[in-house]
Amino acid sequence: METLLEWGIPEGGELVHSVGLIASELVTNAVHHAGVFTPSIVVILRIGVDGTLELGVRDNSRDVPRPTAVSPESTHGRGTAIVDALLTEFGGSLTAERHPDGKTVWARLPGCPARQDP
Repeated sequence: METLLEWGIPEGGELVHSVGLIASELVTNAVHHAGVFTPSIVVILRIGVDGTLELGVRDNSRDVPRPTAVSPESTHGRGTAIVDALLTEFGGSLTAERHPDGKTVWARLPGCPARQDP
C-alpha cells in the first residue's frame, strides 16, 4: 500500500484499508477460481484520468465473478459480496473486462487524490 500513500491517500485511513481488503479478495478469487488456468496473476493499480483509483486483477479464466448466496456456516463464498459492499460505501464499481486469454476484474473508487509525481 506504499503506492497509495505516495499518491496522497492518508495512512491509516479507511480507504487504504478498504483497498487492501478489496485487493486481497480479488486476488484470492483469481487464485481459487482461475489458478488452474493461470500461471501468473497480474495486479494493476493506477489513477485514471478522472482521478478514479483503479485496481485490476487479471487472470486466464473468462469466468466473471458474481456474488453467490451462501449459508451462515459456509467458510467461503462471500468475497465478491464483501467487495461490492466496500465499493458501494465509497461510490465505486466492480466490472470485468474480458480478453481472448482471460479477464481483468476492475474495482474503481472515485474521488481519490491526484497522483503526485516527485
